[in-house]
Amino acid sequence: MRIHLVLLFLVVRLVAEGEDVSLPDPEQLKQRAIASDKQMEKMLERYECLVNSQLDELNANGGVKKRRSERREQFFVNGQMIEHTLARDGVELTGSEAKKEQQRVDKQVKKYSDLKQVRKAEAQDEKQAEMFIRAQRFQDGRRELRNGRSTVVYNLSGDPDFHPRSIEERVAQAAAGRIWIDEQTGMPVEFQIHLDHDVKIGGGLLANLHKGFWIHTVQEREPDGVWITKVVEGRGDARAALFLHPRFQFKEVTQGCHLFNVETQESIGSPH
Repeated sequence: MRIHLVLLFLVVRLVAEGEDVSLPDPEQLKQRAIASDKQMEKMLERYECLVNSQLDELNANGGVKKRRSERREQFFVNGQMIEHTLARDGVELTGSEAKKEQQRVDKQVKKYSDLKQVRKAEAQDEKQAEMFIRAQRFQDGRRELRNGRSTVVYNLSGDPDFHPRSIEERVAQAAAGRIWIDEQTGMPVEFQIHLDHDVKIGGGLLANLHKGFWIHTVQEREPDGVWITKVVEGRGDARAALFLHPRFQFKEVTQGCHLFNVETQESIGSPH
């Protein structure tokens, strides 16, 4: 799931509730985001990137108790991200394990080669974004210059008038943070949220997500205009069932993107 798809339709309410009346018209910014996303669907298929992820289980003092890592190849089919795991904990996948992973990837490629499945995935992403909009208040809209580009920034906080029914809705309402949106394209540049209170699942008997849990994402614009999520990270404290109380942190970094084209098959680095 691409991060910018999940956040795509935030722009309408962001601008509508902004305090800066000079900000772009909400419908214009929304259409920019839609146009940018559609344009990138085919362009993304020219990219292949390397993703390194790390998940740490922490002890009570914040030290690393257990660490797991993965190295994955990332590519796109009809705008949908597919990741192929190459190594776990520094060890290359081989034999039956590598074969099983390849079969999983082949299944994903086949799935998203079907445009009906693509539209279904996009509809689900939009549904999640709309739910987040309802659960949040967007305030203090303003402009910032970022990497030479005009960026619209908003503070986020849970809407007390929103009445959550599902676990996802409760988490969305408990979130607070900030979002940055590229004004020219309508694409989210950066997104950071944290929980400002505990979220109990099953009345606290099944699990708890504790106050302070945070997630941060960063997208970067390639020279040809494609936006790629480069960083996804977070840290939290959660209790599952009645016994486990894990503290954890994770980070996923995308780098080493290769640009493919019909003429040369592959050219490494920035396009000319």
